[in-house]
Amino acid sequence: MSQPFSQVLASLAVAMCTLKPGVACRFLQRIARSLVVGLGILVSASGSAAADREAVVSTPHVTATLVAEVAAVVPGATHWLGLQLQLAPQWHVYWRNPGDSGYPPSFTWTLPAGARAGEISWPLPTRIAVGPLTNFGYKGEVLLAVPIEIPDDYAARSFPVRLAADWLVCKEDCIPESGTFVLDLPVVGALAQAAPGQAGLFAAARQASPMPSPPAGWAVSARVEGGEVSVRIVTPATAPPLASLTFFPFAEGQMQASAEQRFRRQSGGYVLSLTGAEVPIGDWHSLAGVLVASPGAGTGTGPVGFAVDEAIAGAAPGAIQPASPAAADATVPAAASEGRVPLSFVAVAGLAFVGGILLNLMPCVFPILSIKLLGLAGHAGEAVEGRRQRRRHALFYTLGVVATFLSLAGLLLTLKAGGAFLGWGFQLQSPPFVGAMALLFFALGLSLSGALPIATLAQDVPGSWRQRHPNVDAFAAGALAVLVASPCTAPFMGVALGAAFAMPAALTLAVFLALALGMALPYGLLAIMPRALARLPTPGAWMARLKEFLALPLYATVVWLAWVLVEQVGPTAILYLGAGLLLVALLAWLLHLQHPFWRTGGGIAALATALALILVMPAATSPAPSAAPGGPPSAWEAWSPAALMTARTANAGVFVDFTAAWCVTCQVNKRLVLSRDVVLADFAKAGVHLMRADWTRHDPEITRALAALGRSGVPVYALYPPRGEPILLPEVLTHTSILAALARLPDAGQHARQTSLPPDERK
Repeated sequence: MSQPFSQVLASLAVAMCTLKPGVACRFLQRIARSLVVGLGILVSASGSAAADREAVVSTPHVTATLVAEVAAVVPGATHWLGLQLQLAPQWHVYWRNPGDSGYPPSFTWTLPAGARAGEISWPLPTRIAVGPLTNFGYKGEVLLAVPIEIPDDYAARSFPVRLAADWLVCKEDCIPESGTFVLDLPVVGALAQAAPGQAGLFAAARQASPMPSPPAGWAVSARVEGGEVSVRIVTPATAPPLASLTFFPFAEGQMQASAEQRFRRQSGGYVLSLTGAEVPIGDWHSLAGVLVASPGAGTGTGPVGFAVDEAIAGAAPGAIQPASPAAADATVPAAASEGRVPLSFVAVAGLAFVGGILLNLMPCVFPILSIKLLGLAGHAGEAVEGRRQRRRHALFYTLGVVATFLSLAGLLLTLKAGGAFLGWGFQLQSPPFVGAMALLFFALGLSLSGALPIATLAQDVPGSWRQRHPNVDAFAAGALAVLVASPCTAPFMGVALGAAFAMPAALTLAVFLALALGMALPYGLLAIMPRALARLPTPGAWMARLKEFLALPLYATVVWLAWVLVEQVGPTAILYLGAGLLLVALLAWLLHLQHPFWRTGGGIAALATALALILVMPAATSPAPSAAPGGPPSAWEAWSPAALMTARTANAGVFVDFTAAWCVTCQVNKRLVLSRDVVLADFAKAGVHLMRADWTRHDPEITRALAALGRSGVPVYALYPPRGEPILLPEVLTHTSILAALARLPDAGQHARQTSLPPDERK
């Protein structure tokens, strides 16, 4: 725009000079040049203002600005950029560990090739009380600075930076916010100059950041004393006396953020007493975090913050206690009262053993167990040799159950140690595993129907491979029972597994051993007890008919697994799974042929192709919306940490259904209890917001939320009041258990008068 305008002015000056030469001409030329220069400055300033606007995002609660410490960058150097957050009064954002609630800001950088962004340099936080909760964060203003490494060979004339940032800003309520920021910094070959007005900002941020280690002459140690973590600080004689100490842990779920941190002087130093979290996440064995030491008034020095990482002497499972353990109540089983009371190893192992016994009654395991009991019925009348075989069969079945449980636990512990966020049933979050299970169940169903004349893990024709290798068959049957048990969580089992994964690895494996022995116990007792076998029906033709009938639950399982795949992958999963099932049916037909080439070679090819189709199935996709466009809205909102926090501030309570499509217990509870109109009406009358956390696909956020509740798998049902700890309900839901939990909300008396059903109708 400036170039045509300058051309017009120049033309006008030339014309005037032609008409009025001399002084007037030179005067007009100077005016024209001045206007051109002024216009250029105006356009340049306008462009600079537009660029500045791209680096600023303003909301009613936060003004966020992307700032650079230097005005230009130098190839091969490391420069600092930062997001400056200016908060409205009484609003706050969070530190790297938010404390009792919230989540920290997160950055996603888009930089030129070869450039690299470092980690956020977190300034010293403060404790922010929000009702009974305590958060760690910042009020007023904070700069979250990040080092940016410029490549040595960077040759462009400008260095474009793009930042996508997310943060949660809270007062009484919390609002998730985000912004996209753009800066375009020039590149110079010499020493970069500080950006106007920013040098002091970054210098203040460095001054407010913790030192990487304690000051010279300071000593920090920690040990467990009386169920608390006692932190001892020894300072040199030249250090000013301290008036207070505050500890901010790096890891969530270890220290109880809202508990008082008791500070006292003692001979030779100071002591700070810390308490464990009410719902611990993992073991607290290291004092890793930031200590802030505040000297007394009149010393002329400000707070000193420094990072520490010291082993806690005497730390062991259950050694560090919360400030006020909550007692168990009738809403959940006594051993499962919200996971707040640390359970001893013996109690956890006992719960796991009982949960393993009850696991046999879950719909996942019952079809397989029924098939094995059918095999026992066929040998009920055998003499001494038969009893010996049954005992050996029970032993190898138990070994199969134990080996598979321990293998899954070991794999899960290994993956978690590598940084993965996984829980019980994690293998069913993999579409290939679900597809392979569907093929296996279909093959088992064909075998029971008499269409697949090969060795299976179920009953088979006399003289088969199964009868020639009964020990391997029994071991494989135990392994299969564990694999199909993955979608189920029996009563007591969720509490046991949640506590087990907070223990050392050896104790975790011991808890899984107790779970395995409990699961194998009923079948083992029935196999070795002659009196129990005598109560089984006499073998006869009815067994063949019953065997064929038991194929139907297996086919129904295939249908269910197909639905799970559609939930995970989408409709294209039907093409892959359908082709795989067709190839298994082809395998059954080929095995009836007489020619060994077609029977063996064709069968192997069909089976290999079916498995290959399952393995190349597309990865899990994002969940679809809960309600179709134009259809009725769902009563359930999708769960997220930010949505949960917002809903807690706006409702009398929030009920969260932690579920998965592959979890049979979850689906039974959903159909029989949570989808009933009377149950939904009671939630509505109590002012409770409904949320669903779908763990069908791997989701680290849900895994963390489960761990915070002391659980490692689904189903989990949690009722969150506006403030305080969540109320956990039993794994097997009833209307009565929901009403009992609702009665514990702050408006329990009002809700008690609004109950929708009389006591004899609540089921």
